[in-house]
Amino acid sequence: MKFSILFLCLSGAAAFSIAPATLKSSSTSALSASSAHPPRGQGDDWSSKPLKSPKKDRTTPKAVRNVNWLSKQKIGDVVLDADYTLTWAFALLGPLIISYHPSYAIDNSPSLIGIAGGAFHMLFASLLWVQTRRVRCVFEKDSFEFYNIKGPSLDFEKGAWLEKKPDNYVSGTENRWKYDTIINYGFFPSQEFPVIVYFKETETPKEQWGKWFAAFDSYQGGQPHFFPGICNVNQFKEQMELRGVKRKEIPTYKKANNKN
Repeated sequence: MKFSILFLCLSGAAAFSIAPATLKSSSTSALSASSAHPPRGQGDDWSSKPLKSPKKDRTTPKAVRNVNWLSKQKIGDVVLDADYTLTWAFALLGPLIISYHPSYAIDNSPSLIGIAGGAFHMLFASLLWVQTRRVRCVFEKDSFEFYNIKGPSLDFEKGAWLEKKPDNYVSGTENRWKYDTIINYGFFPSQEFPVIVYFKETETPKEQWGKWFAAFDSYQGGQPHFFPGICNVNQFKEQMELRGVKRKEIPTYKKANNKN
């Protein structure tokens, strides 16, 4: 019995001493294969472009159209149209959430969670409707600004006028930004359905950067701003490009393939 136990212990020790050597060899082979670098310039099979663009190309803001100061002065002021798409989307989501949220009651009455969620969306839609109706984005000679509409029925044809909005509650500065200081802008989740419009500028004093939602900006280097898509974003992008505003292009395989 003692001999059997001793034999099993020695066999286990021998197996233990051999196993790491085998695992070490396999691990080394796997690491060597994964750390092998592809030839310079080699890319994926579909686009024949490098899988990672150079850092400079990914982060350098570029203007679609270079516009000098004189050309900017010749471009007239433009008031962007209001867009109620986001308002209607949230307004319709409210009843849908109430109707389709699972009911846990015996009589299948609407769920309190569904009612609360639907009411929140409809309340938010009401807020968006008010903001969309009274706020206008205006592109001027050297900068763009948000104004409030004042006057009869908030209608320009009936004598309404534009009035400056109060200072920005985050940075304490005017809601006006020069085109030359804007280094990026975009739409989330997409330009086709812009829930949030984003832009970043360097005009705001540096000590004001990084407050509130701006703290989530991992790139730093400026003050980001966010506002709901209550204006016509196609016009917004058109005016940004027309006036030579810079933007950081997002590299994609499709764009890389089109450059070939």
